[in-house]
Amino acid sequence: MKKLTKSSIVALVAAASLTVSTATVFAAGQTVRVNGASSVALLLDKCKSQYATTTGDTASGYTAAGSGTGKNNIAQGIVDIGLSDSENTNANKPAGMLHIPFGAWPVTVMYNLNTTKSVNLSTETIAKIFAGQITKWNDPAIVADNNKSYTVPVYKTSNGQTVLDKNGAPVVLRYKTVRTYFTFPDKKIIVVYRQGGSGTSNNFTTALNKLHPTIWTKSGNDAFATAFPGDITKDPIGFQGGTNAAQVAQIAQKTKYSITYNEYSFAPDYGLGVANVINPAGNAISPASTEGILAAFSVAKYTADGLVAFDYTNKIASQYPFAATTYALVLPKYSSAALAGSVKDWINFHSFECPKVALNSGFAQITKTSDLGKQILAQLAKVGS
Repeated sequence: MKKLTKSSIVALVAAASLTVSTATVFAAGQTVRVNGASSVALLLDKCKSQYATTTGDTASGYTAAGSGTGKNNIAQGIVDIGLSDSENTNANKPAGMLHIPFGAWPVTVMYNLNTTKSVNLSTETIAKIFAGQITKWNDPAIVADNNKSYTVPVYKTSNGQTVLDKNGAPVVLRYKTVRTYFTFPDKKIIVVYRQGGSGTSNNFTTALNKLHPTIWTKSGNDAFATAFPGDITKDPIGFQGGTNAAQVAQIAQKTKYSITYNEYSFAPDYGLGVANVINPAGNAISPASTEGILAAFSVAKYTADGLVAFDYTNKIASQYPFAATTYALVLPKYSSAALAGSVKDWINFHSFECPKVALNSGFAQITKTSDLGKQILAQLAKVGS
C-alpha cells in the first residue's frame, strides 16, 4: 500500500500496458474566475504555477470560500466555475448546469493525540464518536478497534506503478496480517466540525448515514449541525466548529484530544494524526492509499448529468469508505468560444495533470481511460458557447 507523507504522495497511474495517447492540447489561456470548496485549496495552490505555464492563463486565482459559495456564485454569474464537494440542489442553479467530478480524494478522520502511530477506527466507531455517543478516548469500542489483527491489501505493481483492472480498480496481489496494540488516555474527545455549507460535511455525513442509519439517523447535509442526529448545541465544549477546512485543521491542531474530518493534506500540514478506517470487509484502509480511493470510484455509479453515487456498504476488500469528489459546476454555454475553451482547459488540467504536479495534495491521479476519467471527458464535451 502506498502511503502519503508530509513530503510526498505516490500518485496512482494507469496500467503500464496502456499505449493509447491521452495527451491534452491546451489553447491560449483566458482568465477563468473560480471559487468555492475549500477542500481543494491546497491542491490548486500547488498547481497554479504549472497551470499558468501550461495553459497561458496567468491571472486566474482561487478563493476557498466553501461549497455553498461555489453554488451561489455560479448561479449569480460571479464565477465561470463554481467548485462544490456536493451536488448543487439550489433552486436558483443555472439552467442546464453541469456537474463535472474532477477530483478524487478521501474524507480523512484526523486527530490530536500524543502518538506517531496510526489509530484504527471502524466506521461504526467513527459514527458513534461524531454522533456524541462515544465521548472518551479509552472507550471500549476504540480500544477494541486497536487491539486486534487486521488484514491489509498488498497491490500488484509493474515498473513501480500499481496495476489497475479494466474498471480502474487496483489489482490486489495478496493480503498481509497486521497486529495492533494501543493504550488510550482517559480523556474527553473534542469533535471539531465544519460550520456553514460544506460539501466535505455532506460527503462525510452521507456516508455515516448509509453505513450506520441506526446511529447516524439523519441524511447527509452540507451543514453538519443539520445532519447531526441530535442537538449539537447541548455540548458546546465537546463540539467545536470551524468555518472552513483550514480553520477546522487549526482548531484541531490547538486542541489536545480532538478529532475531526477533512481533506487529507491538512493532516500533515497541521501535524495531525490520520486514522486507518476499518471498511465493511473488515480491512484497515489508510486514506493515504490512493488505491483505496480509486477502488471506491471503480464501483460508483455515474449519472448522465455527472453526479457520482458511491456504494458505501459494499465489501470490496481494498475500498476506503469515505471517498469523495469535488464537482466543477459549469454552464453548458459561455459568452464566447475562447471562454468556453479556457473553462475546459481549467478542468482538464486540474483533473488529469495537477495530481502529477502536486504529489502531496491528497488527491488520487485520474486516468482518462478509467470510468471517472471517461465521465469527466463526457461532461466536458457538453460545454460550448
